[in-house]
Amino acid sequence: MGKHEKKLTQAQCEALLNDHVIGTLSLTDGNRPYAIQLEYLYHQGALYMGTYLTGRKIDYMKQNDRAVFTVFDDRHGHPEMIKKNIPCRSVMVEGRVGTIHKKKFTNRKGKTKTYRLLRFEIEDMGSWQCSRDVCTLVVGMDPKKTLMDWVGEAQQVGNPT
Repeated sequence: MGKHEKKLTQAQCEALLNDHVIGTLSLTDGNRPYAIQLEYLYHQGALYMGTYLTGRKIDYMKQNDRAVFTVFDDRHGHPEMIKKNIPCRSVMVEGRVGTIHKKKFTNRKGKTKTYRLLRFEIEDMGSWQCSRDVCTLVVGMDPKKTLMDWVGEAQQVGNPT
């Protein structure tokens, strides 16, 4: 574990998964990675997501059902986290994802479309929580400016060996 890393408890991981409705599903076809934000439900130790019947994620899932799903809390745009001294944190689960059901829905305009219900079977759960004593946002640092300055410095020095 790195200097600024601290794991969440199992209860904290499950609370983070229960508290959120959008996360990032990451897939690969064995050659190219693909990540997409999806609405989800965490229920009885698994994740459930609704999606279109076809598309890139479905193509990737057919080739490789192994996936990663991530949710996170960050202080950017959430000043209440700073006020409550809640650190940035994330949960990443690994497992297998597949279609368990298809259903037709009719929208407000009367158009009917078939969707898939995906189930993400969690095999491993990891977490991260920032343990820095001073948050860059608390001291007024602009992360984008800091990184841009760093990029400029690296370009002047050249690539490290």
